[in-house]
Amino acid sequence: MNRLRRHCSLGGLRGFAAQSGKGAHAQSLKIAGINDIIAVASGKGGVGKSTTAVNLSVSLANKCRLRVGLLDADVYGPSIPIMMKLHGKPEVSADKKMIPIENYGVKCMSMGSLVASGDALVWRGPMVMKALEQMTRGVDWGVLDILVVDMPPGTGDAQISISQRLQLSGALIVSTPQDVALMDARRGVKMFSQVNVPILGILENMSYFKCPNCNEPFYIFGKGGAQKTADEMGMKFLGEVALETGIRSGCDEGVPIVISNPDSFVSQTYGDIAQKIVSMLEQNKQQHFHPEINL
Repeated sequence: MNRLRRHCSLGGLRGFAAQSGKGAHAQSLKIAGINDIIAVASGKGGVGKSTTAVNLSVSLANKCRLRVGLLDADVYGPSIPIMMKLHGKPEVSADKKMIPIENYGVKCMSMGSLVASGDALVWRGPMVMKALEQMTRGVDWGVLDILVVDMPPGTGDAQISISQRLQLSGALIVSTPQDVALMDARRGVKMFSQVNVPILGILENMSYFKCPNCNEPFYIFGKGGAQKTADEMGMKFLGEVALETGIRSGCDEGVPIVISNPDSFVSQTYGDIAQKIVSMLEQNKQQHFHPEINL
């Protein structure tokens, strides 16, 4: 992770679930060639988790100049192929591993790239777990500084299994400002704490809408909810992302706003959050911090 130090400054870590751990079991959870794995999660759907995962991944690759992978772990509702403009199916290497599809400097793997567009996956839990195992350890990721995992929404079996099968360096919680979303975000934090995954912080998405005529911010979903929740739970507040048309259109067109309009205020916000994440991961390395799953 020496490359991280060159591109981003160091920052502090206040992890709600941070616990140290060492041993052979923790090492067995690692994927060869990947330094850190972070989860982008939410307690419920519809809060912009995948949008955050995409723009964060592209910012890590292009602003922080890191080797980045993006895993779409939402098997039932994969959206990364559309948001990242991925075409075709992954090729297979000589050792029978899938080769991730790369765009905008990010290596991507998604169930959406493996099935026909619009097909519904009617799978039970064991089949989902097998698919996730193949999309993690059955992929030739090469050497990555960071693998970003776009988690499925909620706190069910899939989320717990991913947390137990991968050595996650931390989790980023995405929420909108309103109370009902923050209530589910708290559940997500508590789930990660139960499997000893440190919380990197909470990001407030759709914080406000800025009027294009008068530049006045309108707090449609409430104001300051995520900041208050972070303070109450002892987490780091990573920042506010405004509700902007460019974010939505970028996702629909497969050109993330950090690519289409890198100098915009919201792109700078994503870049700042990426740098905060990198700083915390580097801080963990310096403190010889490694989370361990206690089964």
